[in-house]
Amino acid sequence: MFLRLLNNMNSLPLHLRLASLFTICLGMALLTTVAGTNIMVLLLLFTAPWAWMRFRVQEDSQRLAMQLWWLIIALCAWSILSNAAAGYGGKELFKALLHDMRTFAFIVLLWPVFANPQVSRSALWALLGSVVALATVNLVLTVGGYLPPGQYFWSTAPHLYGQILVGFFFLLAQMLLARPSLSWRVILPMALLLMSLFFASERRTGYLQLAAGFVVWTGLNHKRLLVGKYKWWFILGALAAFVAALASPIVQRRMAQVVFEVQQFLAQTPQERTAKETAVGIRLQYYVSVWELIKQSNLWLGVGSINFPELFWQVNEKMGGIERTLFSNPHNEYLYTLATKGVVGLAFYLTIFGQACRLAWGKTDNVQRVGLLMFVFLFMLSITTNSMMIDMEEGHFTLLILLVFLAPKSLGLAKPPTQTL
Repeated sequence: MFLRLLNNMNSLPLHLRLASLFTICLGMALLTTVAGTNIMVLLLLFTAPWAWMRFRVQEDSQRLAMQLWWLIIALCAWSILSNAAAGYGGKELFKALLHDMRTFAFIVLLWPVFANPQVSRSALWALLGSVVALATVNLVLTVGGYLPPGQYFWSTAPHLYGQILVGFFFLLAQMLLARPSLSWRVILPMALLLMSLFFASERRTGYLQLAAGFVVWTGLNHKRLLVGKYKWWFILGALAAFVAALASPIVQRRMAQVVFEVQQFLAQTPQERTAKETAVGIRLQYYVSVWELIKQSNLWLGVGSINFPELFWQVNEKMGGIERTLFSNPHNEYLYTLATKGVVGLAFYLTIFGQACRLAWGKTDNVQRVGLLMFVFLFMLSITTNSMMIDMEEGHFTLLILLVFLAPKSLGLAKPPTQTL
């Protein structure tokens, strides 16, 4: 497959050949090196002017794509307005826009680059290969006793690692459903991703996303999964995953810890909640304090992203917070957006992903359509406990997924291997 990617790159214009190379490097760098990720995104931006000069929007998707672009531009403008209303101007507004909105802005700027299906496929295979390779090595090192469960052999494993494993698991499952002839070539990496999640990862959100994603994926494919020969394979696969989860001491311990931390939080005083840090407890405290900030802020504009860290700390300090560094990120994208950009900003944010789903629904490639819908669902679920705008790796992963699945008319993932590339 890699050799076919290289051969097909030769037929592209120079700027798209460079873009394909940069996307391959970006896919490999995204989970491992922040510097490499930044460099590859910057290099991709250099190819964008040539891509825009040759870009023509397909008529059937033009209206939905342009609506998505305008929604992103509107969110960026509203972010500037929120910070301007908080009393900032000039240089501060530009820096805040670059920090907060770069992920969304890159979607518009890089759209014509990824509209070429070969470029998007290069990025997808590089990212999928990197995820499977990292998950496999981490699983082997953990099972072999070289790593304690829940630790990673690379230091930059992002908070969305669990979601990434689950997202690619469902993407591969959709490929298997569309092209059963792939058989073990898809089943093997699916098994490695699942085993790595259960036996070499302590990402509790990953476990919950797998369960919730299973329901959504089943609903999207119910006409094929719940009838005929697929029904029994579907039931056997679901039972195997369930047994693997029950057999994992990591899953049992981490989910029991969730129950304990919630009960502990409910029994604590406000002062104890800010002083005793547990992963679940501190997030629940963030939700309480950020909601208090929201109630004090402008409902339509919010407090602005520049003011947010200081105001968020002040609220938590009044509740007994001692260590300032703990109180800068509320770990909930919805509450963060509502607090910094108000109701209008949150409406823009949600509508962008709704529009992405509308675009995905119109794709003729079944794997491309369902894969993007699953990634968006998992992302929207994951940001109830994590952030995208604040955490750079997660933001760039979302950027890459949206561009890969939305920009090209068809990725050709549901076609036979001879037609795929």
